[in-house]
Amino acid sequence: MHVNNEIGVVQDISAIGELLRGRGIIFHVDAAQSAGKIEIDLRKMPVDLMSFSAHKNYGPKGIGALYVRHKPRIRIQPLSLGEGMKEGCAQVLSNPSNSSDGRGFCPC
Repeated sequence: MHVNNEIGVVQDISAIGELLRGRGIIFHVDAAQSAGKIEIDLRKMPVDLMSFSAHKNYGPKGIGALYVRHKPRIRIQPLSLGEGMKEGCAQVLSNPSNSSDGRGFCPC
């Protein structure tokens, strides 16, 4: 967690990342609270994975992003897979709150 959502503590991500990288440990940071409020430069931060949440920046609920470091490459495997193509639309594992029929934002 980059920034605590209740008390506002900002973690020293650079120091933590350097410590973990020296031991070969993959480092994930939850930046839901800090994105758009604190400068985040992923070229300088020793972070392997960083997640962002859209609803914390006035975006829709259930939408987010995951940064995955490219060099040295981090490879991740999905825990679950989407449904593929249906009625000409890419189906995703949607949040039921996005729509009444569970299609997310598919325009079909």
